[in-house]
Amino acid sequence: MPETSLQNNYPWWRRVGWFWAVFFVLAALTVFAVLVAAFYAEENWRGKQAWEHCQHEFEAKGTSINWNDYIPPAVPDDQNFFKAPKMTAWFVKNQSVLSNELTAKLQSKDTTTTNLDEAFAVKYLAWSDQFAPDFDLIRSAAQRPYARMDGDYSIPYQIPIPNFVAVRIVAQTLAQRAKCQLRLGQPAKAMADLTLLHDLRHLLEAAPTGRPMTLVAAMINVAITGLYANTLADGLRAHAWQEPQLVELQKQLADINLNLYVCHALQTEPVGVCRDFELQSWSLDKFFSFGRKPNCRDKLYGWLWPQGWTYQNMVNVVNLETIPLAGFDLVHDTIAPHQFDTMSRANEAFYNHMSPYKLLAALAVPNFIKAEQTTAFNQTLVNQAQIVCALERYRLAQGHYPETLDTLVPQFIQKMPHDLIGGEPLVYRRTNDGKFLLYSIGWNETDDDGKPGTLADVKTGDWVWQ
Repeated sequence: MPETSLQNNYPWWRRVGWFWAVFFVLAALTVFAVLVAAFYAEENWRGKQAWEHCQHEFEAKGTSINWNDYIPPAVPDDQNFFKAPKMTAWFVKNQSVLSNELTAKLQSKDTTTTNLDEAFAVKYLAWSDQFAPDFDLIRSAAQRPYARMDGDYSIPYQIPIPNFVAVRIVAQTLAQRAKCQLRLGQPAKAMADLTLLHDLRHLLEAAPTGRPMTLVAAMINVAITGLYANTLADGLRAHAWQEPQLVELQKQLADINLNLYVCHALQTEPVGVCRDFELQSWSLDKFFSFGRKPNCRDKLYGWLWPQGWTYQNMVNVVNLETIPLAGFDLVHDTIAPHQFDTMSRANEAFYNHMSPYKLLAALAVPNFIKAEQTTAFNQTLVNQAQIVCALERYRLAQGHYPETLDTLVPQFIQKMPHDLIGGEPLVYRRTNDGKFLLYSIGWNETDDDGKPGTLADVKTGDWVWQ
């Protein structure tokens, strides 16, 4: 057999020699390493440039996306709600005292009932009167103008947050007490508890700065406001409030601006998320694990993930989470539902074409549409309640409701709230049975002639004062 034929049966490294084989392998590995290094350098540079460009764009619009600008300043202790006795223990999350004090006692009573009769009202008030000293402490603390919790605000995911469960339980108790007092013909006492429920909202709003206002806190505030307005409305429907209470309720209602604080949250939330991404770029396995304990694959993803991809996701987070702000007009105090619907469709299109630049953003950016609808609905309820207080005052004075809302100004109301949807006047007419119809055109931005719609189905119907 020819020698060349025998040589062809040898492996390539035997034919070229060990030296050259090692050389070629090392050269290939070096080229691969250089390409990988170049890839990471390129992606990191591009990501950093994109984030800096994004920051400059927002600064040009007068908006900061630097987390340090959202840290609330220190406030005097004697003006701080959370420095009043027991307020931190009761209303700041992870305070162990809370679990065995106020809310534990409040939760011990089943307050669910379909028939709020006098017997239930008497029993409930007798039971809840034991908390009168605690409510007085909260009432006194609520007079302080600031609500700033102690803690480390430099890291967003470590900032102190209110104990939302405690706030909800106290709010529900106060609302139930007010309903019972109205049922027993005690409007002055009901007014005291309803006022405390109104003032309790300020600790969620991080008064007076609204910083840092998380979206969760903003939506709990929206929910508590809805509870307040509905309790107030029960008294209006029963004609239980008298002139002094109606005047004070109008002042409280005029003080409520849910749009403002939801906008605060929509500005703060993405900045905090981006800062968290930046600080945790070395441990992104937590994000890839979707809440479970990270496994080896999650850790591998986190280790291989270029820092530049994190910056690209940060750009998408701030762009996506600030889009809803276009639907709010704080100057004219209006909401444009079609803007939110357009934003929702844009988000869906964004997620339909996934890439590494969108992966973290997809995990971090929630669906805002329901939050915005709830905000608009509850603020509309507040605006309507303010008008109905004026209508009730007119009825008490004249014995009937007016033909038009203009009759109420300025004796019974200084400024008439308009429809939050679109900015036109709320629709009002007196009915043949001596009552009235008052409604907003609702989320569909269409006047359905007073056909009631609901928050559960916003496509049809108006938001009618029941």
